[in-house]
Amino acid sequence: MAVDHGSIHKIVGKEDKSADTSLRAHSLNRALNLDVPKTLTPHEWEQWYAEHGVPDSHKKTGSKFKWNRWWFKKGSR
Repeated sequence: MAVDHGSIHKIVGKEDKSADTSLRAHSLNRALNLDVPKTLTPHEWEQWYAEHGVPDSHKKTGSKFKWNRWWFKKGSR
């Protein structure tokens, strides 16, 4: 049984945002608001950066932690 949210909102008188929580709705919302995409292929990222520039959140500001030698197993390199 499908629920007709539009009719329910007319009856109740509520004007809320869409209740759609699908990935498609989220990506459409990001696209309409010109937000930074979440996942692209390397080639798509190059194109996106060329068109929009590199956002501050994607610029490296230094490592948050130090790499320790013990993280790598001996002979794994």
